[in-house]
Amino acid sequence: MPQLIRYQLALLLRSQRWLPPVLLFAFLIVAGQFGGQQYGDSLGWCAAMLLPCTGWITRTVLTGEPGPARACVAATCGPRRAHLAALCTALIVGAVLAMVAGVFEWVLSSPPQGVAHPPLVAIARDGGTAILIGLLVGTALGAVCAPPLLNRPATAVLSLAGVSLALLVAPGSPVNSAIRDAFTSDSADAATTFPALPLLGAVLLLAAGWAVALRAAERGLPD
Repeated sequence: MPQLIRYQLALLLRSQRWLPPVLLFAFLIVAGQFGGQQYGDSLGWCAAMLLPCTGWITRTVLTGEPGPARACVAATCGPRRAHLAALCTALIVGAVLAMVAGVFEWVLSSPPQGVAHPPLVAIARDGGTAILIGLLVGTALGAVCAPPLLNRPATAVLSLAGVSLALLVAPGSPVNSAIRDAFTSDSADAATTFPALPLLGAVLLLAAGWAVALRAAERGLPD
């Protein structure tokens, strides 16, 4: 598996197809950084923007391998294992972006005003958890919006954008819950309990998305 992941990383970097989603993410992060923005707001914004961008990155990784090369790798190590390596590669790339963006937002943001606010550790925890949830759900979404489940780029892009928006605004979504916790973590009456349920929901979505994608890769389902 490590060799397959290194192969996928080298393939991604050489193709430069990672540039559009990464540049879009960087633009959104910088554009959302307003003067005097507090820690929770910045980290929540980072988590929200991470969702569609990691979905795009995941699809980019899953579609970056030429057909003949994909067939050779699948014949050598099995289609399921080859697809899992690509998914792990996308998760690694997304995690690097999440860490860099999270540190950037924290450094350029300001602490809450006044003395009546939760500890900074709690604010960082809620914001970091929201970023992790955005990463996990975005990777899951990209997995099901890529071949062999969705081969048509237009269908995949519309699905990715529509579902990302729905997950960001739907009250029952783990992403929405985590971002709301991050946005309100600066206030004096903020909850200081660990957002375990949204994180559990994100993990379940990742497991379900990857399971569907791996099963489709093994069976070679068409669009």
